[in-house]
Amino acid sequence: MGKPWRKVIISRREFLGGALAGVGALAASCAPTQPAGPQAPAVQGRPTELHVLRWSSFVAEMDKLIDTQMQEWGKKNNVNVKVEHINANDIPARLAAAVQAKAGPDIVQFWDGWPWIYEDSLVDVSKEVEELIKKLNGVYQDFEAYCKVNGVWRAFPYSYTSNTFIYRTDYFKEAGVAVPKTWDEFIEAGKKLKAYGKPIGQALGHSFGDPPTFWYPWLWAWGGKEVLEDGKTVAIESDATLLAVEKAVELFDTGLIEGVLSWDDSSNNRAYLAEQISCTLNGASIYFVAKRDYPKLAEVSDHFVHPRGPAGTFSYQLDWSVGIMAYSKNIQAAKDLIVHILQPEQYSAWLQSGRGYETGPYRYYDNDPVWRTDPKILPFRDVVTNGTARWPGWPGPPTAKATQVRNNYIIVDLFAKACSREFKPREAIKWAAGQLQQIYGRS
Repeated sequence: MGKPWRKVIISRREFLGGALAGVGALAASCAPTQPAGPQAPAVQGRPTELHVLRWSSFVAEMDKLIDTQMQEWGKKNNVNVKVEHINANDIPARLAAAVQAKAGPDIVQFWDGWPWIYEDSLVDVSKEVEELIKKLNGVYQDFEAYCKVNGVWRAFPYSYTSNTFIYRTDYFKEAGVAVPKTWDEFIEAGKKLKAYGKPIGQALGHSFGDPPTFWYPWLWAWGGKEVLEDGKTVAIESDATLLAVEKAVELFDTGLIEGVLSWDDSSNNRAYLAEQISCTLNGASIYFVAKRDYPKLAEVSDHFVHPRGPAGTFSYQLDWSVGIMAYSKNIQAAKDLIVHILQPEQYSAWLQSGRGYETGPYRYYDNDPVWRTDPKILPFRDVVTNGTARWPGWPGPPTAKATQVRNNYIIVDLFAKACSREFKPREAIKWAAGQLQQIYGRS
């Protein structure tokens, strides 16, 4: 079973803290040639202060570097840049309070559909984003869906925390399992791996990243969807959704480890590092910790992208954007700072400080030097470049209501309630339809 459990019960941030020492030198040596085009404009009016609110990344080195980059820009432009990092789950409360008070951070980091929620409180940054898109060879469709609200860019696409499946190559081989290309093959692989004693681990609890990023693509791949293209008409009650739920119950019964109904975003990290599971969907954190602390485990670990279902191949990546609050007194300075940090000189170094933990939303960064550092991290890029990423509310837009559905874990609970036997599959779907109607049915 590998290392004793007590040695791996640590937080994700602790997982990665200190793991990336010395990466600054790598970033400096590998910086790409920047594309031709204008640099970030000079600050107009020389305001004295900008307050930036960001999440506390699971990679401490990335936070340190972005803080340094912003503060160095501030010194050159006579702007005092204050960068504050808090838990991602705490940002909504801070943001709501700032919007109500019309005072607070000038720049806020968002994820997923938050720009839709705060449309009226965000500055129009269309000119700056369009210039970046042109300079950096385009942006991926899920970022346009999230950040371009009713035809207006309300936030700058910033980064993906992309997820792929990490798996034990030795367990797969010994169990007679190949990397699955379809979800049916994934289910069959789970049966063999569980019989072998190394099941798959996949969270079904209420947690920030892993449950939604697995179960939304699962729903879409079997042909299910929460609403139609209009983003209003609830469409969860369908034969395709029933198939998705029945297949989920099969996977739960025959392929998953016990206890996943209460798993959070760190549970699969612990289980994989403790050698209790053979495969799980996750960001790059498990692999990096294995390289640092369990090199023999890293040697027998690799990654693969999402399998396909009857309706196609889909993924759901955590998308980070940055917006400028309309109450800010330093809007031009805020625009200039964001444009500056998204330039290749700064942004490429930041990507390399995470060694693939974050992925660029602009196509220019598809070939960033970070992707030449380790072939095993390439799936974290490929799951973005293969164009499979969608968003809560798809095939409609990522509206505020779709974001509320996501934040209430209705899609995750649809599967959890069936897998736990709280409801039969059809009953779980009817429950989910009722929950969705309460949200989408309101004006």
